[in-house]
Amino acid sequence: MIEYTVRVYPSGTKSWGLNGKMHREDGPAYEGADGSKAWYLNGKEVTEEEHKRRTSPILEMTVAEISKALGKQVKVVE
Repeated sequence: MIEYTVRVYPSGTKSWGLNGKMHREDGPAYEGADGSKAWYLNGKEVTEEEHKRRTSPILEMTVAEISKALGKQVKVVE
């Protein structure tokens, strides 16, 4: 289980961090008092869609993405 550092400001804004960087795997790492949200992984801001893709227990990738990640050509066989 990850133990985050959570800061709650008087304004109501909340931020989550890990190892001194903005980070949260189970939701946005920033929730503004105005309702704004931002997603961060290891200090890098990512889109909500990318956050979901990278933290999902099931990783969905295209054949091209798998090929790039492996550094090899990939052939789908049944």
